[in-house]
Amino acid sequence: MLLLCLVGQLHTGDTLEVVKFEGMRTFGRKALASMVAARPRKPTSEAQLNNDVAILEAFYHNQGFHAVEVVRQVAPGKRRPVVTFSINEGPRTTVNAIAISGNVTVGTDRLLRQLLVKPGRFFSMGEFLKSAEAIRTYYLNSGYPFVQVRADTTRSDSLATVTYEISEGQLCRISKVLLRGNSTVATRTALRASEVKPGERFSQEHLRQAQRRLYATKLFSRVTYYVIADSSVGPDSVKREVANKVTVRFDVVEQAYRGVALGGGVEYPPLRAIVSAEWEHDNLFNRGHILVIGGEAGPTLLPFGKYRFALDGTYRVPYLILTRIDFQTHPYLSYERFDSTLQREVGIETGMSRSIAPQFTAGLANRLRLVSDTSSGKITNSLALTGNYDTRNDIFDPSRGQSVRVAAEVAGGAVLRGNNDLYKLTGDTRWYRTLGIMPAQVEKLSGDFVVAARAMAGLARPYGRSMEVPYYEALTLGGANSIRGYPDRSIGPDTTEVGQYRYGTTVANANIELRSPYILRLVGLVGFVDAGSVLESYRSFMFACGAGAGIRVRTPIGPVRFDWGRRLRDLPGLEKTARDQFYLGLLHAF
Repeated sequence: MLLLCLVGQLHTGDTLEVVKFEGMRTFGRKALASMVAARPRKPTSEAQLNNDVAILEAFYHNQGFHAVEVVRQVAPGKRRPVVTFSINEGPRTTVNAIAISGNVTVGTDRLLRQLLVKPGRFFSMGEFLKSAEAIRTYYLNSGYPFVQVRADTTRSDSLATVTYEISEGQLCRISKVLLRGNSTVATRTALRASEVKPGERFSQEHLRQAQRRLYATKLFSRVTYYVIADSSVGPDSVKREVANKVTVRFDVVEQAYRGVALGGGVEYPPLRAIVSAEWEHDNLFNRGHILVIGGEAGPTLLPFGKYRFALDGTYRVPYLILTRIDFQTHPYLSYERFDSTLQREVGIETGMSRSIAPQFTAGLANRLRLVSDTSSGKITNSLALTGNYDTRNDIFDPSRGQSVRVAAEVAGGAVLRGNNDLYKLTGDTRWYRTLGIMPAQVEKLSGDFVVAARAMAGLARPYGRSMEVPYYEALTLGGANSIRGYPDRSIGPDTTEVGQYRYGTTVANANIELRSPYILRLVGLVGFVDAGSVLESYRSFMFACGAGAGIRVRTPIGPVRFDWGRRLRDLPGLEKTARDQFYLGLLHAF
């Protein structure tokens, strides 16, 4: 029942002095204020206030308060009108029972486990509708493409009985997979990437994964799919549906799959100008193979005279010999001058990986690396086994999910040879959660506050012919992506003359960040604390800690960041370096 009580006259365009809420017991003022358009010192009208009353009443109805009464009053204030929303919530409806009918092939107990609505809980329209969709989704992913679910409620006083009536339809298998809209991309290339095959049981989730895989090929700007019941024409020329069979059709819009990218920027510390160029082909041989060739040059401006130069290439075969194994090889070459020393590195990394589950990938890779900072160099030839579990909602700017990566690597020995015998074990986990502070309307535009955390640990040990781990295979911390407030690669018990970097054989690193929503959908703020240690043995423990704040600027390729980090604990060798460090780069630290 909607009651409007007017005390005083409100003219269109009048600004309000105060907006008040009274009488509510279940929800706070901030939650209710975020829903209405009436704001202090903002113009309003009678029609707008009437709409705000309807919004509040609809909100309470959806939360189970079916007898709620909302009254708004307008009274003169000191300078401007004052609006008061008086709320009489009334009793809240409780779910008394849940009834499911029409399910023949799926047990009722299994369907009840899919529901958000539970007996004894307060009724919520959102949970009621989501539960109906959960039943439908369960059937769609179990082979029933034409399932229908009808939801209803019956109320008696403050009790509600929830009913779901199901029309299952037929269990279907896919008879054909079609592609429409491609002119240059081979049909077999696209359908292979979709991984949907004739004869398999229909699954909506599998089709959505196929859609994401087609987008991931970077060959299409738009991908949609349709499920069509199979039909046949009988002797009487009448078209009839074929039982248990459906055709899946992907409609695509192609995009350019060759491109050149030129880039430039500034990196700090040290202050370095960077220019880069890259050429990419995403459909080599018209089989979906990917080839990328790029180069980067970066002379330092302060101090002048140092430089970095690199060339690399990547060749990737997404489906090796018609299987789901992803093959990739990555040759590279780099030169970097530190004062009077020139470090040269050349190598190639070749590996295979396979998606074991939608969010878990396992891989095996060979790394052949030659590093030389004198007239001669040493070779590392290693084999690494990796596992990666990733549930992040966005790899460039995540707000939810988790990423876990583990790796075990062995180099040298009787089989791999080379000059270095060593092994490494590393692990890295990252965790992201939104705090749910911002109103839903604001969150859609600018996001919410996000807590991001990372923990990383690793060790490297020599064996066999090697007595120690060379510095370029050892572990180190310090800089923009590990512990801010410390110069790049400045934490560790051992030193090397190459760039005066420090290193060790055991590392532990932890980071935590609080990331704000993007103001005006463009600029965000970050506060962080970093800590960690690099050591040679447990007796040479050196703890480092830094804290600071930063700015994030949203771009189409991920956020640009500018961080200030302050060193909270000095370590040997850093007494003459600044305690405050500034960092400029692309993407978050983790």
